[in-house]
Amino acid sequence: MTDIVKPDVIWIEGRCYRVNDPTSEVTSLQEHDTYENDTPINDLDDEYDDDNVEVVMMDDSRFCTNLHVSKHYMGYIIGKKGAVKYRIERDTRTQIKVPKPGQAGDIVILGQSPSSVKAARRRINIIVMSSRMKQRPTHFISIPMNNSNIVANFERFKAEVLKECPNFDESLFIRAQKLHITMGVMCLMDNEERLLASKLLTEANEKVIAPLLQSRAPPKIKLKGLSYMNDDPKQIDVLYGNVQEEGHPTGFLQNLGDSLVDHFYKAGIMDRDHGRENIKLHVTLINSKYRGQSDANIDNATNHSRRSRQSFDGSQILNKFSEYDFGVMELTEIHISQRYAIGTDGYYQPTFVLSLN
Repeated sequence: MTDIVKPDVIWIEGRCYRVNDPTSEVTSLQEHDTYENDTPINDLDDEYDDDNVEVVMMDDSRFCTNLHVSKHYMGYIIGKKGAVKYRIERDTRTQIKVPKPGQAGDIVILGQSPSSVKAARRRINIIVMSSRMKQRPTHFISIPMNNSNIVANFERFKAEVLKECPNFDESLFIRAQKLHITMGVMCLMDNEERLLASKLLTEANEKVIAPLLQSRAPPKIKLKGLSYMNDDPKQIDVLYGNVQEEGHPTGFLQNLGDSLVDHFYKAGIMDRDHGRENIKLHVTLINSKYRGQSDANIDNATNHSRRSRQSFDGSQILNKFSEYDFGVMELTEIHISQRYAIGTDGYYQPTFVLSLN
């Protein structure tokens, strides 16, 4: 149940909006009820405007702005028989032109004032963001942890586990080339949204990463020790390696990850992991969702959505290898990676790669 003192919020174009009922499903018949403060839409004036939104004067009595929306969200904006679109137009006193089915192009919003045009744009953005957060993520921000040293040590770890625990299911191990740290996940439905995410990571390099690095060399990341997500070591779903920084103050990696997520969260393109303020830094080594799957099935989104987990007993592994040292690697790249798609190098297909060299 949502805490009324601390309600769920989403960020749209740098502004924060409260969600009335985050548990309700968004359908084409219903606009997710979100709003900014309790101000009636007709009373919005320039102090609520976002200066980053471009509004063009068409003539003496009309203003216009364009808004890209993936075709996957058009149904939510239009609603059944155009009900949602009509309601936005009525409340904001605007005209909203939506591309016809099968046609490319932006949504065009026309109104008699910049504030009314921006109010309609905000309403549309809120619907899109509310819908996006309920979809299965397509991409994630990752730090590859698959240099030759760590891969070799992981393969050695895997061989030793299978030797010491002969009944353990080998299919539960992640492929060595896919070892990574996940910073945050998001749903990017078309090329425009992927370009936006790439732009955000480039911006984050200047606003977030560079200040943390403070002109120092990129940190080294140590992968050492084992932990698990469940309370019972005999009923584990994910067994992971612990990460820590070398050459930078303790907490650097945590600050980096949290700041990156915050940057994307405030842009309205990423949600926080289970509402947590701090991400869980880890490198997945063994995962119950891989059980009995071939390499092709592991990287298939449909397959994941249909399978149920069967936990594994990791107590013997933890007893024998709790402080296993997988080695150290330098942090040189941050990726926007595509889920369920593998590149020629065996790692996740990159949408964008930020080099820190």
